Amino acid sequence: MYQLKTKQSCFEIHPTGGGQWLGLFLQSPVDGKSVSVVSGHKAPDPFFASGSFLMFPWVNRLEPNPWAREPFYPSTHWLTDGNGIPLHGLFHNLPRHLVKEKIGDKESYAEFLIEIPASWKGTLLSKIQVKECYRLFSSELKIIYLLTNQSDIEFPFALGIHPYFRWNDDESIDDLFLFGSGFHSVKLGDYLLPEKIQNEDILLNSEETLSGKNLDDLYFAINGTNSYIGLFSMNKKEKLIIQGGEFYQIYTPQDRRSIAIEPMTGTGNFLHFPGGNPKTIAPNTEKQIEFSIRLDHF
Repeated sequence: MYQLKTKQSCFEIHPTGGGQWLGLFLQSPVDGKSVSVVSGHKAPDPFFASGSFLMFPWVNRLEPNPWAREPFYPSTHWLTDGNGIPLHGLFHNLPRHLVKEKIGDKESYAEFLIEIPASWKGTLLSKIQVKECYRLFSSELKIIYLLTNQSDIEFPFALGIHPYFRWNDDESIDDLFLFGSGFHSVKLGDYLLPEKIQNEDILLNSEETLSGKNLDDLYFAINGTNSYIGLFSMNKKEKLIIQGGEFYQIYTPQDRRSIAIEPMTGTGNFLHFPGGNPKTIAPNTEKQIEFSIRLDHF
């Protein structure tokens, strides 16, 4: 386990275990108390059922998938859903190692390099260097990805994170409300692949209760990377804000103890869906992708 701490906050991850998030404790801007906002991964939970993991070089589902060949498939890094469609990219369970660290009372920083399997040597993906960086403040965590294309051809990708949120241990998600900056729903088909951005209606531009709602929904942000999705409880005076994605997937597990809010640069099936919003990294250049999680006044 690795801990990144300030005087008022603490972030815990498992670098060699796929960078799984074990806990995030932020300071309330209202009363100064510590608030646990992430449902941290705990064994023997399945890897994808709690904590958080990186989705890259694609998010959610991709079909057909250009990586569905050796050395990427079959491998321990390959995951499919019940319909056999590839899920969540190839980087989720790769080990990380610390390359930079700076600790302070008000701000701390850690940078990890993701280790590429030896079997990928010689492939284009082996020439994409990925650094996973965390900047921790008293009431906020910034998650930064530095992607360097060390090849001589352009590289398309989609990237997202898959964190599970909660409000301490004592709140069911049925006690929480969801709000956002305004989104269009993305219609998903039978295989949960995107089919259409439904521009007719604006959703999540005001608060709505999570009580009794079962969600596995994809949203397109009207305001681009200035968008946000938030959570609050009527019993608290703070709100939790997740920011940085142009698309967000929201998923409610059956146990109702957490909610996954997944900020992403693009949709599932980003190479084939017309609205998928693929990002590219030009040859021998670096691209930065940033997300944030913060506690704010209600």
